[in-house]
Amino acid sequence: MPNDSFQEWFCLKNRATFTVDPKVNIEDAQLYFGRDDLRSRIRKQVSRAFIDPQVPKMMFYGSYGSGKTQTLYHLAWDMKANKPSSCKNDPHVVHLDIEVQSKSSADSWHLQMTEALEMGTVQGWLQTLFSSSTHFDAELVKITPEANIRMALANLRGGGDLAFNSWRWLTGQSLATKELQDIKVTRKLGDVGVGDLVSAMIALGNIARAVGRSLVFFMDEMEGLQNVKQGDAAESWHDYLRKLSDNSNSSVGYVLGFKADTIDDAPRILVRPDVTSRISKQNLIELETLAAPANVKTFVEDMLSHLIDKPKADGLIQSEHLTTTLQTYPFTATAFDLMCDYACQDPHKSTPRNIIRTINECAITAWDATPRKRIVDDSIVNDIAPVIFG
Repeated sequence: MPNDSFQEWFCLKNRATFTVDPKVNIEDAQLYFGRDDLRSRIRKQVSRAFIDPQVPKMMFYGSYGSGKTQTLYHLAWDMKANKPSSCKNDPHVVHLDIEVQSKSSADSWHLQMTEALEMGTVQGWLQTLFSSSTHFDAELVKITPEANIRMALANLRGGGDLAFNSWRWLTGQSLATKELQDIKVTRKLGDVGVGDLVSAMIALGNIARAVGRSLVFFMDEMEGLQNVKQGDAAESWHDYLRKLSDNSNSSVGYVLGFKADTIDDAPRILVRPDVTSRISKQNLIELETLAAPANVKTFVEDMLSHLIDKPKADGLIQSEHLTTTLQTYPFTATAFDLMCDYACQDPHKSTPRNIIRTINECAITAWDATPRKRIVDDSIVNDIAPVIFG
């Protein structure tokens, strides 16, 4: 039995398997297969957004496995690596998967966003602003008109308990009366409503912009909002999003991802007209399944082209006289076409996730065969693909 690793056996380039997951390997965020038209459309919308309202406000939805997470991570990577000329600052992106319970309200959303941004990040921005200004208090007035928020930000720049409790206050957590007195604020953030929380979030975005950053949150798993059953809780989530979506917010961007087979299946909180009209329906983008044979073929060819070490594979094909080509390796030509055919039998299952899983499982089956197989043939595809696409 050859002792080559799986990576070496299939000439993979700087990766252990065919799996693509930016949450596991951040380098995978660079990858986006077979959807050049969609990527061009997204880039155009992002470029327009940095002109007005100056930060992106977008939503992506699709069926399970349609590529929402990959799209969010790739967009965040692309925003930084290929910054649009319309973006005057350096994008500061924050990823988080939103967790929602039936009684969750907007203060939970605000807490998750601020904690993902991190206290140290904001402290660093404040210190930069302090070091570059002669009148720090005057700079804070430009950041926010709210006296309580200014006081919390001033304390946050320091250290110790004052800074820690000021950050807790900015995240919307409850403080004891003595703690409120120590940081010199008059009430809990959010006591007078969702607008309080949004004002604090926008202040954080304004700090980012003041030090040359554009703050954009990439938030996945937003379908969890279907779990919010209580009217007041649902309204608070909706109000928070609506206020973030206003043109008056030009410093905090967001890109949301959620599972929905159609827009009618989307959490109502996210797609009510007073939200979609603010962000424009052009920024509510469906990630369709690949469905058509040509789309699947393009996706797979693009994927293999990026993952396979072509010179090494070419040498292997020639030296071992393998019945494949660089275009379809590690599949034979007939196995490649067969897999694409299986992927198109049910348009709802013709998703990037299922296709990538099929490629990986087929390769593992070839690897586990006795004797081990250099290429994936029709028999392997006929064993694996019906289970995944059936």
